[in-house]
Amino acid sequence: MITSQNMQLELPDFSDRKSDEVVLLDGRIIEIRIGELYTLTDRDGNSRPMRLDALQAGNALHEGIYKCIKSTMSTHSLSYCNTILYAVKAWLEIPEMHSISHVDISEINLLNKISADYRPFVIPLLRRISALQLPVLSESVIDFLKHTHKWEEKSNGAYYGLITNDPERGALTEQEIHDIHSQLHRAFSKGRISLHDYTLCWFFIGTGVRPSQVHRMKRSDVLVHSKEGMEVTLRIPLAKGEMSTSTEYWSRRAPTVLAECLINYLDSPYASAKGDDDQLFEASSSQSLGYRMSSIIRGLDTHSERLGDKTPITPYRFRYTLATRALAQGASDYEVARLLTHRSTSCIQFYRASMPELQRPIREAVGKEMTYFANAFQGKVLRGLNEATRAGDPDAVIADFMRLMGQPVGACGTHAKCHQNAPIACLAGCSHFEPLLDAPWEDLMAELVADQELEQEPRIRQINHSAMSAIQQIIVLRTASEEVI
Repeated sequence: MITSQNMQLELPDFSDRKSDEVVLLDGRIIEIRIGELYTLTDRDGNSRPMRLDALQAGNALHEGIYKCIKSTMSTHSLSYCNTILYAVKAWLEIPEMHSISHVDISEINLLNKISADYRPFVIPLLRRISALQLPVLSESVIDFLKHTHKWEEKSNGAYYGLITNDPERGALTEQEIHDIHSQLHRAFSKGRISLHDYTLCWFFIGTGVRPSQVHRMKRSDVLVHSKEGMEVTLRIPLAKGEMSTSTEYWSRRAPTVLAECLINYLDSPYASAKGDDDQLFEASSSQSLGYRMSSIIRGLDTHSERLGDKTPITPYRFRYTLATRALAQGASDYEVARLLTHRSTSCIQFYRASMPELQRPIREAVGKEMTYFANAFQGKVLRGLNEATRAGDPDAVIADFMRLMGQPVGACGTHAKCHQNAPIACLAGCSHFEPLLDAPWEDLMAELVADQELEQEPRIRQINHSAMSAIQQIIVLRTASEEVI
């Protein structure tokens, strides 16, 4: 006999329980039973243990997990199901989870005690349990699973690593985002989606803003400076006010692909017939706008390698992807906060904490190679990349994709992985940065000045100070070099 401490009930013997028949994704039919271990072979010949032995018959939570796993095995790859069950096993083996049959936020918090690779795989499973309306989740957990974006800045954000890494609603992988881009381009080129829908999708992909912000944007919030140079500035309305009755905006340069889409869209007969105060994308509500974008991409032939299925899409997935990629490329918390139109950095630390590859860059640095100095410019200057310390190494070249469309501005003289925001962090005092004398420094200076003038937050304005000082010194060095010649 098995006694559940949580339910305080004596449970019957389930040893004679009948097996359940499951049709796998590849069409095979198998029989499984809760509480037993099965080793299946996927279509590539790989062994995939199904740890159903981690589940206890008669426990309401375990029974709910088992019910959802049965349906998941019919719709997802064995690899994905294998990972879910290992994640569930790790979670249920935590002492505090012993005999728990009802999940509250405290049990969600316990996911932070298991491997970072496993944490996000439990959340989609719990979401399926919620959809089946099984009575094993608290109201708070149901709300967390259904409206994850509402928890973006709620409390201390401690659950955000779970949201960000959720394979069904979190940040997209490189494979998934590349596949979406390819399918979107293909559908538009073949006329399967309209210019309006193509532009709408790219707006979410390229900006990561919330549906409510897109819904509030007007035609006049898109400022086209140069059609030939694809220079477009977006006035993004802030979603959350601070004791303010008027709408506040943050300006942001549109990525090249989005800029081209917007220029063509605004010149189209449909959009050009509208006034400056009309909606940029007409919709009855922000929810309908987000749903339209999601339905467009869901209609494409996308594929997620980690799920073995179509890529699930929500507007917020592009938001999480934008944030994690910016952090991976070295952006600071303040810069990512501005990118996401957050007024504070309180949530960004949890994005960063959710990315294992960003947790140890400083500890992994060798010796003093990570030493930074207060003085603005410390490195040597180059007349050509052939003079660089790591000449011939393409990974040493430092380019500015955000402001100078990928033009090289110098080279890195170290192999240490600093994960800083190149080239701004390089200019701000890295002794290993080797700037090119003939790089377009005046253009970069103008962009930094423009960024600073748009920013109202004093701490973010200070980000560019050291870099601007370094640029001035490089220009002086270049001038002196030219006079010698």
